Amino acid sequence: MTQRRDARLNRARLVAAAEEVFETHGSAVSLDLVAEHAGVGRATLYRHFPDRPALVAAVFDARVDALERRVAGMPGADALHLLVHAIGARQVASPGLLTTVRRSQDGVAHLEAVTVRVRGLLARALADAHAAGAARPDATTADVMLVFAMLEGVVALRGPDEAAAAVERAADLALRGILHAGVPARR
Repeated sequence: MTQRRDARLNRARLVAAAEEVFETHGSAVSLDLVAEHAGVGRATLYRHFPDRPALVAAVFDARVDALERRVAGMPGADALHLLVHAIGARQVASPGLLTTVRRSQDGVAHLEAVTVRVRGLLARALADAHAAGAARPDATTADVMLVFAMLEGVVALRGPDEAAAAVERAADLALRGILHAGVPARR
């Protein structure tokens, strides 16, 4: 069964509103504010997203869609560089969002599919970098995922004014351990 056009538009507005509201007010903001920002009622929000983890997963899913479009056709080393920096920047923009969802029992189930997509995207970029001789032969997708755990720590330890620059620096340092020195990486 296909979703009505107005229902699809409401869902898209809710996801876009959640992205903005979470970034502006933090991940613990009232979902009523998200509904208000999207121009829909609470019932519409809960019809599409029964709980916060479902809405957060939809926001992450939209982010993965955007990342897939950005790296389409890029060489592996460049794609990996862009992905690490873009995901790191999202961690800075929405600090604690992923942690909030992880703490919820339902959050784990909602994020599973998105996590699989992110791992696949990173694995493809790393495989392309390996094929081009641009990545260390022993570098794995798990290593790249570890970078994001480290960046989450950087965000947690720095104030909002320092986090962006610190994450950029930490991401560059981590990528030097994954990609061969001298490989030009573009953003």
